[in-house]
Amino acid sequence: MFPLNSSLFKVWCLRVVGLLLFLTTLFWAGSHVFVPSLIKKSVTEFGNQIGYDISYQDLSLSPLRLRVEIDDLHLAKNRGNNLLGLKKLVVSLKWSRILMGEFGLDEVVLEEPRILLEKNVAKGTSAQAAIWNWQELIHAVEKNLPPTDPKEAKKPTKISIEQLLVNEASFTLLDTSSRLKEELKSFSIKLLKVANYDKNGVVSGIRAQYDFNLGSLQLLIPGINKMIAFDHVTIAGGLDNPTPGSLGAQLDLKLDEGSLRSRWVFNTVSKAIDGKIKVENIALAPIVGMLPANKELTAKSGSMNADLLVKLGADDNILSGDLHFIDLAITEKGDKTPLISWKAADISQLEYRLPKSSKAQAGSSLAIAQLDIEHPALRFEINDEGLSNFRRLFSKSKADVPEQTLDSAKSESSFNLDIRTVNLRDGEVLFSDFAMRPNFKVDIKKFNATLLGVSNFPGRFASVAMDGVVAGSGSMRTKGQASFDDPRRNHDIAMSFRNLPLTTFNPAVMTFAGYQIESGRLNLNLNYRAKDGELNGSNQIIIKKVVLGDEVPDFKGRRLPLGLAIALLEDSDDTIDVTVRIAGNVDSPEFSATGLVWQAISNVLTNVATAPFRALASVLGMGGNEGVNAVPGEAVFLPIDQDRLEKFGEYLVKRPNANLEIIGTYDPLQDKQEMARAKADTAILKGAGFTLIPGNSVPVPSLSDPRVQSGLKAAYAQYVGRIKLGQRLLTLPDGEARNQQLRTELIADIDVTDIQLKELAKTRATIAYDLMIKANPGLKDRITVGDVKSAEAGKEGVPLDVEIRIK
Repeated sequence: MFPLNSSLFKVWCLRVVGLLLFLTTLFWAGSHVFVPSLIKKSVTEFGNQIGYDISYQDLSLSPLRLRVEIDDLHLAKNRGNNLLGLKKLVVSLKWSRILMGEFGLDEVVLEEPRILLEKNVAKGTSAQAAIWNWQELIHAVEKNLPPTDPKEAKKPTKISIEQLLVNEASFTLLDTSSRLKEELKSFSIKLLKVANYDKNGVVSGIRAQYDFNLGSLQLLIPGINKMIAFDHVTIAGGLDNPTPGSLGAQLDLKLDEGSLRSRWVFNTVSKAIDGKIKVENIALAPIVGMLPANKELTAKSGSMNADLLVKLGADDNILSGDLHFIDLAITEKGDKTPLISWKAADISQLEYRLPKSSKAQAGSSLAIAQLDIEHPALRFEINDEGLSNFRRLFSKSKADVPEQTLDSAKSESSFNLDIRTVNLRDGEVLFSDFAMRPNFKVDIKKFNATLLGVSNFPGRFASVAMDGVVAGSGSMRTKGQASFDDPRRNHDIAMSFRNLPLTTFNPAVMTFAGYQIESGRLNLNLNYRAKDGELNGSNQIIIKKVVLGDEVPDFKGRRLPLGLAIALLEDSDDTIDVTVRIAGNVDSPEFSATGLVWQAISNVLTNVATAPFRALASVLGMGGNEGVNAVPGEAVFLPIDQDRLEKFGEYLVKRPNANLEIIGTYDPLQDKQEMARAKADTAILKGAGFTLIPGNSVPVPSLSDPRVQSGLKAAYAQYVGRIKLGQRLLTLPDGEARNQQLRTELIADIDVTDIQLKELAKTRATIAYDLMIKANPGLKDRITVGDVKSAEAGKEGVPLDVEIRIK
């Protein structure tokens, strides 16, 4: 043994230390000089072998720390774009994991990675044959790997990463076949405790905790060409294996001030996915901007909360839960007034079911237990061209929709809707019609509505109840039923409006009638019933204390006689009560309920001046579109027309502001012919011994009766002459033909003068006068008989004329 102070011992110590220093220097030199050069050369050669350029600026090794750093790494296909660019890559291995036979990484850091995912269609190839650039790289690497023995048993390698960091990353997606280009910049990712084995050490999947900081996000949504943008986006969560045969994922997404937390479980056997989603304070503005409108829509406010369950199974995909939307206001870009808004909207017990392709014929379905909307507001406008703002915003012309798209839409499976209850509370509707001059505007406030059993199942009707305040002082109430399978074709609705100010409707009256209204109140009772498209509607219009204003200057339409109409229709209580009925088929291309109502009202008002009896018949619901008609050739009115005249008298008693002048009429041609016929037939019947009742129409005699034949001969002898009668009896064979010829010659031989025709018209007017004052002698001073005039007979007879005078 050497003593400690031995010089020999010192020499050996110096030699050992020197040897260690030499080995360390040699190891350092190999790690920092020779090995990096060798690695760089090998990487370059492998890149050339697979047809790619793989290069970097610097490589640094720390063998004792098991750490590798690479600066400015680039991966590109020869004469192609960069697949990957990396400012710095840091990889640190973990000694303890490696000693346990595991490929364990302590840390992986990627600084400013730039990733390109690209698909190019080569000339002469189809889009289906094109592949992504990363797929090309994988195929090239696989082709140059040494072959493996398929019989050789492989033990799965455990892989773990304590921490993976991606800082200031960018991602670009290019697809020339679909002209798709997306770019995601400056996002960060943080993954913690990543492993491909479960808690028991069995290699079965991936588990990890992660944190993605995407920064600001602007993403163009393919198909609708809309941009969704958030200022700050982060994604965090974890991966695990909760039970054998399942993979779990926690996904927590933060979008600006809102968050979306979800838990997902994937069953590796059934391939089913179950998810729970909790949404808190997600801003609706980015989502509103994605709506497929013809003009950009914006929302400065609005947020969403939700609790949802998702089931993606073999048969159906199901989304269920509750949704809550708060303080939403949707506005057309550039406008100040919202298009639609609400304070709160709650959807309870929602279930959306989408069947898989094998059951697609069953159709998708949406069921909601209750939909409550607080303080909804709707702006409904009609522009100068007659289009509503909603049609202008969302309708698509047929030219914009490909023919095959229309055909496929018809063949798609049905959609089933079922909403148990819909409640709208304290709402507001702002209606404007800019097609009228001046513009027509009216609002409905304090609007409440309840709909029960809303469904599009054929034959199922929903109960409807609505009420609100119209134009500040009026009221509106609606009750009835409607089939939401096609509410236009099947419904039974009753609506009532009370105490509406008539001045509110001045734009409509000025546009269509040519007058202004100074004051007055309007009540409406509307009943509409449609069954399989056949509509029958009743419109009761009650106007109180109307005061007509000035005529509209330079009016270009057909000015309606409102003054005469008011005088004829207004009763002693200053009330006009008119019922207008309409009917039609809603499937007809030219059908318009509003147009039919206005046309019916317009006809009544026009007839007040041109055909007052016709207008009164319509107002009183007596039918008779031709008014009051006399029997041609006679001073006779049929019982139905006599009844009308008596009722017109009763009606006039209650209308103190109108006087009537009855004008007798005659048709110079038809009345002359029929008057001769009536005289001839009267003579025949009297000659036959028959008694005619005054006031009744002269019947056509039956020439088969021997008594009538005798009367015919007597009348013929009286008007034509006995000599000619004798000639006809001798020259013509006895029978029906001779009798018909004798009657025809008799009628032709009777002369009717103009004086007789005017007397006929005068008698008609006098009879009408007597019928109208029959039960109301007080009308003698308000009804007069005027001069006669000629008129053209119609299929109902000769129309009696009348003129209205305002007192």
